[in-house]
Amino acid sequence: MSAHRSIGRTLDLLMVLRPVILIPVWGFCALGFRCAAGERKLFGIVECWQSASIADYGMILLFSLSVAAVYVMNQIADIEVDRKNGGIPLVARGIVSVPSATVVILICSSFSLFLPLPYHRYIFSLAAATALITGFLYSFKPFRFSGRPFADFISNALGYGVIAFGVGWAAAGKTPFSGSFLMSSLPYFLLMCGGSISSTLPDIDGDRSDEKNTTGVVLGIMKAHTLALLFIVAALIAGFCVDDFLAVLCAVASLPFYLIFYYKRSSLLMEATYKIGGALCMIAAFSALPFFIPLAAVVFITTWLYFRIRHGIAYPSLVPVKTD
Repeated sequence: MSAHRSIGRTLDLLMVLRPVILIPVWGFCALGFRCAAGERKLFGIVECWQSASIADYGMILLFSLSVAAVYVMNQIADIEVDRKNGGIPLVARGIVSVPSATVVILICSSFSLFLPLPYHRYIFSLAAATALITGFLYSFKPFRFSGRPFADFISNALGYGVIAFGVGWAAAGKTPFSGSFLMSSLPYFLLMCGGSISSTLPDIDGDRSDEKNTTGVVLGIMKAHTLALLFIVAALIAGFCVDDFLAVLCAVASLPFYLIFYYKRSSLLMEATYKIGGALCMIAAFSALPFFIPLAAVVFITTWLYFRIRHGIAYPSLVPVKTD
């Protein structure tokens, strides 16, 4: 195998992890760290920087490998539907074979489960195991929560708003098995419920053709949109109750787009409902753990170059690159 082909093959195996969507995982971990450090009002952020150690960053990155393994599981489970859709689904297109993808799952899972143990960071291994089990139930039949109403968005919200949030909480030196943790994570769980419902609405037609009975498919666009709005309002109230300025800000920023969508239904507004609040969450989260800012930039640029050079398409639009 030539060096060029070997490098390309290695990049394929890295990109099957879908590293760009690991960025929100790091963000929710950072939110948990920030809340555990008592910086809910966004003041004293320097204290967050000083309290975060290299080991804490390392544990968060190890945990994110378990989520990366889940992303690969989902690609294996959704091969048939991915073959019908556009873009460059690496497993569905055969760019990464199912056996190779399975090996990637095993390696990432092993790292996230076992590497924290010698350092007595057992909570991170437990979080990784919980994420892997949730991801398996989300992806594969007969459970396949991704194709079941209510189970789809609840499992997503648990993964990001509770498990990942709890990893950050533990990295800050506090136990996630407490009432304080549950109260602090509640606004982000509710935000993720609303955002998760909204993010699936553009896929209703494809999900229906694949017989995936998602919340959007079962309720229809407007009823599902209303349910998502109720979760955002609940997150706003919960944010006030726990005195979390950021959670309140994210909910408030999203609300106008949710309300306007009742009067003007467009794909742009449909995406804005969950993307605006999500972007604010990530910006504030990474201000608490700033090392993730350059890491996220490197991940995005690498992904952009990979799809452009190796597959001749622009990322994230996934349209062919013009050569003239």
